[in-house]
Formats: sequence, structure tokens, C-alpha cells
Amino acid sequence: MPSRSLPIRSMLELAVPRNSTATLQLLQRLVGREAHRSYCGGLIDSFKVPGFLEKMSARYPAILRNARGRTYDRSRGRAAMHMIVCPPIGSDPRQPLPILQWFLVSSPGEGGLSDAKSHDCGVAQDATSASGHLTTADYVLVYGTKRQPRTVTDRRSGAERTIWRQTSTWTWRIRGEILTEIRAAIQSCCRDLQFGAEPSDEGAGWGLLGLLASQRNRPLFAGVRNQVVDLYRFAAEEAWPPYRQSWLAAHPHLAREHGQQTGRLPSISDLTKYRLPTMPQIRMYSAPPTTIRDLLQRAPSDAVATRP
Repeated sequence: MPSRSLPIRSMLELAVPRNSTATLQLLQRLVGREAHRSYCGGLIDSFKVPGFLEKMSARYPAILRNARGRTYDRSRGRAAMHMIVCPPIGSDPRQPLPILQWFLVSSPGEGGLSDAKSHDCGVAQDATSASGHLTTADYVLVYGTKRQPRTVTDRRSGAERTIWRQTSTWTWRIRGEILTEIRAAIQSCCRDLQFGAEPSDEGAGWGLLGLLASQRNRPLFAGVRNQVVDLYRFAAEEAWPPYRQSWLAAHPHLAREHGQQTGRLPSISDLTKYRLPTMPQIRMYSAPPTTIRDLLQRAPSDAVATRP
């Protein structure tokens, strides 16, 4: 992780989270635990990034403060701020980067995004407001509940068991319109009798099984994980059962070869135990960390020449 004590002289030296999941985790921590509730952001052409960062550095010197400086600033009523520049959430990290994504988040205080004198006060949003939730790609950051396991020992038998309790926390969720699209895709696979197959060494996944497998590959923050389970339950208990017999009739050899479980989705219990692990905290940065300057070196060589 980048040093918390060394001063940063240039925005181009700011560290970049090592992947999309790390970026989402960093935003969750900043907005949630560290109360940087004001934010703005967007997409930007790579060739515009140096000039953009120079402008933002002049507007908000707090971005270049280290951890000690930010703590001091907040004790004096000044805002702490973070700038994140990264590949667009969900993009292929191996591809060139003609476009980058940026987020600027701020705690309350003088000089921050919620300060009425701030250059961007009029466009900044409040992540706690119903209309201002931080949204990126398929995801929205919300304050919601999650189930948290705790292991207890039975006093009489001495056996261990797991109990679940509801806790409130900031978490990422799949946006409502994306969920609607996924449910429609599930229903389409069922109507077309495309039970399909999960990805394997022999090929990519397809059909209902491939679609559900792709949902398991999402960043499994608590909110996202619960929604993936709900999508799977919808497929297993509502969408697919009415079509299973028709599918079996169209593929009688599979039933003969594989028995009664042919064409059944695994149980919800098996899904949550073996196929859908809870997501731990992950390492935020590579070692040594990639910087914004490093990202710009991956921009297409003709990016500037092909644009006015």
C-alpha cells in the first residue's frame, strides 16, 4: 500500500487501485467509514488527464495531502479529499485505455465539495441522498443491511453452530435497471429451453447456466452477493421449473445418462456454501503501486493525434 507519510508532489503520482473490485472497495471505505459523502466524477479522454489533474490540483490542494495532513486538516474544520483515476469499472485491464474514469470524494469542511465557495459545489452530489447515490457501471453504493455470521458454542452439547444477525453498513448493490435486464435474460433462456453450460476449459458458458455463472463472477460485496442469490433463487424456483420437462423431452439421452438430477440447478444451500464465497477485504494496490502516470502510458499512441 502506498506510504501514508511521504508527500505527493504531483497528481500523476497518485496510486491507482489494482483492479475494479479494489476501486469499488476503496470508494466504499472512503464514502462509508471515512465519511467522504460529497463526490463528483465521470469519464475522461486519456490525453486530457494531465491538464485536468493540473486544474484540479490548483482548485483542491487537499488532494495532495498525506494521511497525517488530512487528519490535521479535519481537526481544523477543513475538508479531506481523495482523487481516484482508474480504468473504467468492469473494463478489460489488458486493453489500451483511450478513456479513464475519475472520482473526487470529499469530507465536509472548508475547501471541500460541500463548501458553498467550492468550484464544483453545484455539481457535487451527496452519497447519502436518495437521488445522489454514487453509481458506476452496474453498481450503486447504498447504506443497507447485510447478514453477518457468528459462530457460537451450544452450552449443553458443546457443538458449534452459526447464527446470523442483521447489521447496517455501506455496500455496493446491482442497480435496479440492471437487475431487470438480468431477470429478463433468465426468462428468455428458460423460454428458449437454453439450459446451457457453465464456462469450462472446453469453452465459454452459455444459456441459463452460463448466465448465472457470470453473475457469480461479480465483485461479491454483501449487497451484490445477496442479489446474486436472489437471482439464482428466481431462476431455480420460478423461471426454470415450468420449462424443465419440455427441455428433458427435447434431450432424452441426457436424462438416461445423468439420472433424475438432469436439468436441475444446484440447491441454494450448495450455491452459498461452495460456489458463492463471501468476499474478504482485498489488497488495494499492487506492489509497487501503479500510478496515474503508468496508466497514461497505456493510452493508444495516436490518442492525441486523432482528436481535435
